Amino acid sequence: MNAISDHIYAAKASYDQLMKGKYWIYLLPSIIISLVFFFIAGIISSIFSFVNYADSVPFLGETLETGVTATKGFFSYLGDIFYQFLILTVLSPVYCLLSEKVDNDFTGAKFDGGIVRIMTDLIRAIFVVVIALFFNLIFMLLWLFFAWVTGFHLLDEIMYFLIGAFFIGFSFYDYSLERYEVGTFGSWGFGFNKIPYMFITGGLFCLAYKVPFFGVILSPFLVTIISTVVFLKMNNKISASKNY
Repeated sequence: MNAISDHIYAAKASYDQLMKGKYWIYLLPSIIISLVFFFIAGIISSIFSFVNYADSVPFLGETLETGVTATKGFFSYLGDIFYQFLILTVLSPVYCLLSEKVDNDFTGAKFDGGIVRIMTDLIRAIFVVVIALFFNLIFMLLWLFFAWVTGFHLLDEIMYFLIGAFFIGFSFYDYSLERYEVGTFGSWGFGFNKIPYMFITGGLFCLAYKVPFFGVILSPFLVTIISTVVFLKMNNKISASKNY
């Protein structure tokens, strides 16, 4: 299957370039954002730390513990969504430049981003993410409705993972699509025509993101490099002499 072989090729090629010391400078913004993320998460965790003592409150202990635990879980969920939003929007100019650099190295192209390009990337990223989140919600609601009507919930977690993976994967490919001047609607056409690629790339991000501490920092950086190489490979823009 081309999608799998292209990702294996991209993973090997990315590893080779990283071992040569390339691209690491582009990781710095992610580190800074991640440290802020962990700092805020730490504050929220401290605020709700008294949940450990909720049981000791007479009569209301169990109710307080349930309420505080639910609230803490809600803020944790919001934290993940907020961080992923930062990755796909605020950091999009950085990772667009990273994708551009990878493209130049692998194809010999001479893409050269500037301030106008950075602002254009940011505006497009916001537009793309809003559309992606909208469709993500629509597909999740459709599955939720199907599962509710049929009573079939066995695949809920798998379906939610695949739906999220598709739209996240698409967001990473959009860096390359924008660089090659593919319009927004053309980009969506690409995404739906390359569904296995979206699933694998987005799935890699979702899995890497779950790795404690390092996943939050490294996942967008690594997936940007891999998705760029995959895009170039599937479009035959990499010389056949570059074997990994």
